[in-house]
Amino acid sequence: MNEKTRLILALQQINNITSLLQDNKYKNFLYSNLITIEVELQRQLTNLTYHERKRLQGRDQESLNVATKQ
Repeated sequence: MNEKTRLILALQQINNITSLLQDNKYKNFLYSNLITIEVELQRQLTNLTYHERKRLQGRDQESLNVATKQ
């Protein structure tokens, strides 16, 4: 399992926990702690996706350069 998949699954678990706690009388306290984790996971996923796109764009540019030289 790759890092992107793990991050997505972790975000899904946060959503599942949030749903399970809807009727909990301490949900505001629990949500306030979960949001920190959710934001960090989202940040990591965004960074990972950004770097994947940059790498793919670099490969596309290299392929274009090779094709142009031929």
